[in-house]
Amino acid sequence: MKRKLLASIIGMASALAMTSAHAQGTINLNNYTTSPANQVLYGDVTSGGPVGTPVHQNQTWNIGFYYALGDVTGGVAADSTHTADPSTLGGGLGFASGVPGDTTTINSGDGWFITGSDAVINGYTSGLVTLEVVAYDGANYGASLHRGHSTAFTLSPHFTGGLPGGSPDLGGVMPAFSVFTVPEPSTFALAGLGAAALLAFRRKKA
Repeated sequence: MKRKLLASIIGMASALAMTSAHAQGTINLNNYTTSPANQVLYGDVTSGGPVGTPVHQNQTWNIGFYYALGDVTGGVAADSTHTADPSTLGGGLGFASGVPGDTTTINSGDGWFITGSDAVINGYTSGLVTLEVVAYDGANYGASLHRGHSTAFTLSPHFTGGLPGGSPDLGGVMPAFSVFTVPEPSTFALAGLGAAALLAFRRKKA
């Protein structure tokens, strides 16, 4: 009896482990074939083009996304500088990487991107996930001189259980967003010195 019970418990644990290992959802990193399909835009003239126009296809713009399971849009801090690292999204997960569909480039015309492979949402079984799409021109988001990201939005991936299959495009729900030139640390230092000098001047004048 005890042996049968132990075998049953081991079997259930193995099944759960297999389910967990293969639990995943998929989406398509694509804003080209969906309507409306919001684009990636220039946010300042130093980022490469006129403000408000789509980023050029012939420039190297990498596209990827950060994600978290569930709807955590309410916990995303405001980003007035447009340069904060979206890995602060929360929810226990981070930048999608590991399969060909997790990143792509501006490759279908100015401001448009599409990948031929499904991007993987590991650990997904049902419901919503929170996403932030990013664009950057360097080796990674944090090290790039020009970068930007969308506001957080939610999407229901296609649950695959480990199998490939019909994934929703994110272009129809992704907000349009802009890329900006990241201020160098010296710029912040000069701004801080200027503010301190102005404050000292006012105190002296008073």
